[in-house]
Amino acid sequence: MAEPPKKYIKTDGKMMMNPAYKVWKNREERKPAIPNSAANPRMNPNALPVVTNMEDYMQINDDLKMTIPMAASTEATIEMMQDGEMAMAVGMQSDEMVDELGGILNKYEVPMGLMNKLLVLSEYASLEFIIDDSGSMSLNSDTINPITKQPNTRWEEAHERLKEMVEIVAFVPFNQIGIEFLNRKDRVVLTRNGLPPREFLKVAYAKIDVAFHTGPRGTTPALEKLQESLIRGEGASIARYFFGDGLPNGGQYAIKEICNIIMNRTNPAQNPITFLSCTGEDEEVEWMKDCEEVAPYCAESDDFGDESREVLGDQGEALPYTRGFWLICQLVAAMNPDDLDAMDESVPFTKTTLDNLLGIQHNEASYKHYFDSFVRNQKKAHRGWSKSAQLKRNTKWNYQEFLQAPVAKEIPQVQQFTRQMAQMHTLPQASTATSPWTKHLLPNYRN
Repeated sequence: MAEPPKKYIKTDGKMMMNPAYKVWKNREERKPAIPNSAANPRMNPNALPVVTNMEDYMQINDDLKMTIPMAASTEATIEMMQDGEMAMAVGMQSDEMVDELGGILNKYEVPMGLMNKLLVLSEYASLEFIIDDSGSMSLNSDTINPITKQPNTRWEEAHERLKEMVEIVAFVPFNQIGIEFLNRKDRVVLTRNGLPPREFLKVAYAKIDVAFHTGPRGTTPALEKLQESLIRGEGASIARYFFGDGLPNGGQYAIKEICNIIMNRTNPAQNPITFLSCTGEDEEVEWMKDCEEVAPYCAESDDFGDESREVLGDQGEALPYTRGFWLICQLVAAMNPDDLDAMDESVPFTKTTLDNLLGIQHNEASYKHYFDSFVRNQKKAHRGWSKSAQLKRNTKWNYQEFLQAPVAKEIPQVQQFTRQMAQMHTLPQASTATSPWTKHLLPNYRN
């Protein structure tokens, strides 16, 4: 068998993944070359390189014949994972954890810098997944089943995305996973019970498959279920994930109540909420995006195809937004408002933030490539005449400030931009009637 091409190269001083390697890898995996798939780094020659694990890290150093420092947060994370106590929490020996987690990161092309983000999941008493099982979930989504090549139903999409998320969680410490449905009283609880990741996944997948064997039927009592979950978890730190495909029962009244609850919930940093939409009918789930815009520690994510195109439009083609990047964002973007959940806020990452996300310290040529790509994209992506589009298009970011500042929110120009953008968003109006549960959840709530 012929030797594979080098995986990493330098082009005009910037570190890149070798296009010849991408062609070879796609051919080896029998993946079709889709020329218009610029949102997929595997097909995009201008994306920065993805370094997923220690093997990749050693390879990029070898291929480029230089020592590339790891990002400080990544180096610290690897040291933590080699600690025996953390490895035991995942059912592994200390010398296994880095390799095993690295394997799953490599499978999905997760930049190794995102390992650091995953460890926060251990801080929550439970990761609660709330699944819409209303009748409309039996309709087709806009995703394709990778095995049958046929359109998924929305129910199948939720099933597949849930299992992928649980697969990632299995390789890091967590306390409990809860899975429940809008129209059923049964609830699935998953705990590790000392099992290593792959053994835990066998048990977890079996329970999830049984739960999804009962098909969707009924209505969409999303407000009631979210209220119930928040009351049940009062006083605890819980991360919540809501899979859904449409408007809740009660329409606009329910949407306003949901937004009010989420905006005013107690200790939002320790109670993040993520909306996961499972439909091609975007207008039906626009309310999730509206809530995410105004509520603290709240995120919204579409399927990978839609989300990657959105990130491409916001960030430009230099950011390597892989399927793995998307998976991690689904799990922890709501906990990370300054970077993962800020990708669509039309502000470039600082060099320090980009390094920490991707796991390696980029040379300046590589960072300048990202920054210039972001700026070019911003000019062409916002062609509308709305005030926000004009503001995004006309803002001239100071490169040196982003090169030197630790995080973007410390840059005065970004602070001013953020204030101006906030003034252009209209917050949902509080409802004129408040349910008893809402008053219980929000003791300081005023009509």
